[in-house]
Amino acid sequence: MRHSPEPVESEVAASAATEGASTLADLFVLQNPSAGMRRPERLRRRIEAALTARGVEYEHAYTNAPGHGPELVAEALARGFRRFLVAGGDGTVREAVTALAGSDATLALIPVGTGNQLAANLGVPRRLGGSIKTALDGDVRRIDLGIVNGRPFTSIVGAGLDAEIVRPEPRIKRRVGYLAYIHAATVAALSPKPALIRIELDDGQVISGRGLGVEIMNMRGLTAPGLPRPVPVVPHARMDDGKLDGCLFLAESTLGYFSVLGDILTRRYEKSPRLRYFSGKRIVVSAEPPLRTQADGELLGETPFEVGVWPLALKVLVPAS
Repeated sequence: MRHSPEPVESEVAASAATEGASTLADLFVLQNPSAGMRRPERLRRRIEAALTARGVEYEHAYTNAPGHGPELVAEALARGFRRFLVAGGDGTVREAVTALAGSDATLALIPVGTGNQLAANLGVPRRLGGSIKTALDGDVRRIDLGIVNGRPFTSIVGAGLDAEIVRPEPRIKRRVGYLAYIHAATVAALSPKPALIRIELDDGQVISGRGLGVEIMNMRGLTAPGLPRPVPVVPHARMDDGKLDGCLFLAESTLGYFSVLGDILTRRYEKSPRLRYFSGKRIVVSAEPPLRTQADGELLGETPFEVGVWPLALKVLVPAS
């Protein structure tokens, strides 16, 4: 539905008469009604009030099922929209990026999901006022995208431990929200599933070892509710350097699990015998036994998988410098 700043009364009839010939709205707003507040209409009204106060014409659409986002964004692109504001979590962002990748359109974020990894690493505020200000007044930045199974991802592909945590049981998540991830992490820690992991890089280098998992990232850190900023996991990673960076977690036990977390939290990156870092433009991961995998919070199946990089494929808005 198209929205514009409230017209004066004398303009209403003329506006109705020329609706079919009206100019395209300034902004396309995509909202996931399952993300954020329990009452999505309340969040929508707050977004609408903020945009109207700034005189921004916009069109709003809800996603109604997984996979609906790319359809809505692709249709808006075909109609001429070049500014997109996504209100949702990592999954909603991933769906929008599927359609926006490689285009000249610009993406802005209202982070109302659980993780909000891309927004956090770009410094987009979680407060609605701050994220709206970034969407309207921020600087445009081009970032790389990763490609896995032929589809783009913005932030991370993980196998093993990460994939066990990122998808907690739906019934538990409905009851306790983010605490479901804590529950999943605790279960994973107490029931570790090590595997022999093999990583092949595009320069011919091979890295292998027994461990609990591997992360391949397009950014430095991971965040969670309550953290003031992302915790660096792959400290040398950048979102615009034309490559992906990863870390192999060489731990096999519950004690090793917590040791890895301690090494990351205390930033013992290069000194830790449990962390092996690597980077490349093309990375192939396999494991025996196979490990569950995820990309930006979406389960992909199991190893093996191959990832590549799409340099500077996405325009995003970040807080003004």
